[in-house]
Amino acid sequence: MALVIRGFAPDYTRAVRQALSLITGRLTHPPGPMPGDLRTELRAIISGRRPTVDLVYGGDQGVCAVPYSRSAGYRVLLCQRTFLPENDGHPRLPAVLFHELIHIARGWELDAEAFENAWFSPAEGARPPTRDDWTTFKEQDYQGWWVHMDPQTRRVTDYADRYILTFPAPE
Repeated sequence: MALVIRGFAPDYTRAVRQALSLITGRLTHPPGPMPGDLRTELRAIISGRRPTVDLVYGGDQGVCAVPYSRSAGYRVLLCQRTFLPENDGHPRLPAVLFHELIHIARGWELDAEAFENAWFSPAEGARPPTRDDWTTFKEQDYQGWWVHMDPQTRRVTDYADRYILTFPAPE
């Protein structure tokens, strides 16, 4: 595996491996459309055909005081919140990790939010875009690397015009 898991407690390491297994299963048996080059990139990241990606535990202080995760270059910082059950009793880890891997594969925020919400359920950690996400979508002209969105209908399609999902109205 080209993913190096660093600084996690044994239980969290196990949870990361389970999340990666779930993601690999989704890439093998896609629950919906995804551009082939994105799926190829994600497989390469997980399988080791791309440069090493560090998965690092960030705890709950400093940059991890509020967010679930951050990514930059070839590093994903997973915060403690990602592993803790939410109000629905489920942690967000699988969907959050998938979201960050899409960023590592060159995806923009719209790409990551669209595929997170199309491929993962709320019980698996998917959450609708936040107000900040909507601001980012607008700043990026409702375009991602692989998808675009009609801002009036919130309908997201990929570059082959295949339907991905329709986001709920922002709160």
